[in-house]
Amino acid sequence: MDEPSKHTIRLLLVPFWNHTERRPRALWRILGAFVLVAIGSQVIPSVLFNDIELPPSILGVAQNGFTVAIVLLVVVIWARHVDHRQLSEYGLEIGDEWIRAAGVGIIIAFVAWGLALVVHLSTGWAHISALLSPSNAENALPLTLAMLAFTIQFLFVGIWEELLFRGLILKNAAEGFQSRWFSERRSVLAGLVVSSVLFGVVHVGQANSLLALGFWVLMGLVLGSTYVVTDSLAIPIGLHFATNLAFNNVYGLSNVRPETANIAATLLRPDFTGPARFVGVSGFVNVGIVLIIATLAIGYVTIRYGSVKVRISPSYTIDSHSQK
Repeated sequence: MDEPSKHTIRLLLVPFWNHTERRPRALWRILGAFVLVAIGSQVIPSVLFNDIELPPSILGVAQNGFTVAIVLLVVVIWARHVDHRQLSEYGLEIGDEWIRAAGVGIIIAFVAWGLALVVHLSTGWAHISALLSPSNAENALPLTLAMLAFTIQFLFVGIWEELLFRGLILKNAAEGFQSRWFSERRSVLAGLVVSSVLFGVVHVGQANSLLALGFWVLMGLVLGSTYVVTDSLAIPIGLHFATNLAFNNVYGLSNVRPETANIAATLLRPDFTGPARFVGVSGFVNVGIVLIIATLAIGYVTIRYGSVKVRISPSYTIDSHSQK
């Protein structure tokens, strides 16, 4: 092929391929991984498990266990052949400090969502109708087994969602924004916004309201911020896992949804009578709790690291990845 033809092809590939970094541009790295994970987490499990009669808790474990395997496979392949980085660079450099930080995230979430229930009870917006309450589903497991299953399920969810939305999407989006118009700090913040909005859109589900979207975007911002200031997925995974478990199966806060009330096994089962704008999933009480979670997490980072600053780098240096 002559030089003019090579030059033409090179120009045509510019929107898709970064010739300096020798890898796809950030938008396509993000979209490609997101589509593969969406297929692996939604399409394939719905086909595999659609006709299988399992207790809800076991079905959740099976589906999310399959999803974790798919996401890890996608991320390992993506890291090596597309992103050209080590898996640990997404924030999964697991060790004693990583486990300790994840534990802090778990404690923060359990304390904060327990406070939410206290607010509901003290204001008269809710009352406890049952203790140690199993699911009312026909094929539900006994409470102890169901709680174990939900714990495993939500651990899986915390791992694969944080690895996707924070580790892969946020980091790649930050690298994509890095340019002469965006400083390193602004690039990371832009990546944080992109990952949080995408997280919110995916989680808003059937609520279909700006308030619900805002709540989930805020949750994404809090989880993403803890990743940005630590360069680790430890706290985000701990917060994410414990939030799901506490909200659904420990304090029963999800019982406020009429369509899912009394379905999940839970240690405490409250009935809600307060106004939806306060007690709803995206109500003011829960918004306040998310802000408290952010405050406590940032407080821990301040104590642990001595300062709060952006620790995610949006710069990709090809020399530092050439041997990986």
